[in-house]
Amino acid sequence: MSARINQSQFALLGLLSFRPMSGYDLKQLSAWSVGHFWREGYGQIYPTLRQLEKERLVTKKTQRQKGKPDRNVYSLTPAGKTRLEEWLVLPANPEVPRNELLLKLFFGQWTPVEVSRRQVEDHRALLKQQLVEYAEIRHRLQKENSADPGLPFWEMTLSYGEHRAKAELAWAEETLKKLRSRQS
Repeated sequence: MSARINQSQFALLGLLSFRPMSGYDLKQLSAWSVGHFWREGYGQIYPTLRQLEKERLVTKKTQRQKGKPDRNVYSLTPAGKTRLEEWLVLPANPEVPRNELLLKLFFGQWTPVEVSRRQVEDHRALLKQQLVEYAEIRHRLQKENSADPGLPFWEMTLSYGEHRAKAELAWAEETLKKLRSRQS
């Protein structure tokens, strides 16, 4: 069995390909860009940045700030850009998603139907909110990055999220019908 590769390194290298950033900046950019399909927390960002620096894939500059803690800003090195490019051409690894809602529904016979119904309704509300967020992101991308060559690719990932949320909404409606019929 081969060792599992830390995929977070590629997310961070990719984000740093846009511009030098601090760990905080990376977390903020990640949250509204790739955060809908790839989550990075500070507990993963900072150790990964240290490892990338150790491997000379990024460099770190410390910026002194008056009245604030020092700020470490990381930049992609040519070796880091090469590592990112090598990874980008590899086939994506298929992953089995972990979905707590589906796990709970699978064992739903052991709880009142009302509990399952409420969980699906909550999920439906979350999906509707995601669609609002995606619309806001689309507007922001088009307004702030209309000439950026990355825009079509960012819109492709955004479109995936929109399609997935709409498909899950259809599933939620179908599931709620089934759950309501079990309550009757």
